[in-house]
Amino acid sequence: MSTDIKWGSSSFNGRSKHIISQQMQIFLLRYRAFIMRVRVRFSDVNGPKGGLDKRCMVIAKLRSTGGEITIQSKGIDYLEVFQSSFERLIRSLQRETTKQRQKPIRINRRGQS
Repeated sequence: MSTDIKWGSSSFNGRSKHIISQQMQIFLLRYRAFIMRVRVRFSDVNGPKGGLDKRCMVIAKLRSTGGEITIQSKGIDYLEVFQSSFERLIRSLQRETTKQRQKPIRINRRGQS
């Protein structure tokens, strides 16, 4: 599994980067069987003006279907936005894995005697 984090702004403090990196590692250990790649992008939409302008975009490429899950969140703080995005990503992954488990297994019975 590969990960790619683009911080996109110099306004990150060391504590936020450390917490985000730790949470990413925990997430990756837990869901490595379902995900091939995770990309995380942080951006500051308004620049130094403030407000609800911090954005986090998470793109996860799934192993089973080859599809992608894309999540975007906005907020005041990078850490808050990251946590919101990853909570939504986890819920989406749980829905996807439930769908995969509910698909019936097809057995080819032709040719068996």
